[in-house]
Amino acid sequence: MRPGEALPSIRPLAEELHLNRNTIAKAYSELESLGVIETLPGKGSFLKENHSPLRKEIRRKLLIEEIDQAIVMAHHLQVPGPEFLDLIQVRMDALERKRRAHEDDKEK
Repeated sequence: MRPGEALPSIRPLAEELHLNRNTIAKAYSELESLGVIETLPGKGSFLKENHSPLRKEIRRKLLIEEIDQAIVMAHHLQVPGPEFLDLIQVRMDALERKRRAHEDDKEK
């Protein structure tokens, strides 16, 4: 997502993810308190521009937590380190291709 883009509304996102609406609302509230999104009454929630070093550190901390969970999962699934790193690169490449395709579609 890019800064200024609208996040999905709570109800449809909860339905899509098969989660309780309160769970999504709590997550949005947490993201807003971290300065990641802003909610405009009657308009929705939007990704904020983020230049603050503090916010960058928060994003980094959140990412490290997710990476640590993925590493533990890889360990439990007996995926060797080099294979895990290759898989990460494959997924990053796929995301980049998808992002470029999306940008190309927007330009048309």
